[in-house]
Amino acid sequence: MTNGAPDFADSGLMNHVLRMVIPMRREFGRALDVQHFLHDLRYAQEVLDEARSSQNPKLREYAEYLTGKMMGPRNDAAPTAAVARQVIKTSNEEVAAAAAAGLSPEEEAKQLMLAKYRSGLR
Repeated sequence: MTNGAPDFADSGLMNHVLRMVIPMRREFGRALDVQHFLHDLRYAQEVLDEARSSQNPKLREYAEYLTGKMMGPRNDAAPTAAVARQVIKTSNEEVAAAAAAGLSPEEEAKQLMLAKYRSGLR
């Protein structure tokens, strides 16, 4: 991998990149080099920027998907800050309820860990 590009073992990424080849050539006259795209983050960013400016809604959709997968956080379905605050608040309430029930600090910590696990945050 060059230029710090992540490993693209995900077939969904390859599928979306391949679907971009023909629309990029038709609209922008660009011959998209898939291998170069998958291994050079700078080249990928340049292509994605161009694709996001496309008139073709499918090409823009592919670009947004790939941007989220390649440039975004590991999990692009990460909760928003408001959701995270609500989860923390709920977890804190569960811990307070456990403390009121007379649980030991270790058991309280275990309850907090389980509350985060149930809410999807790890």
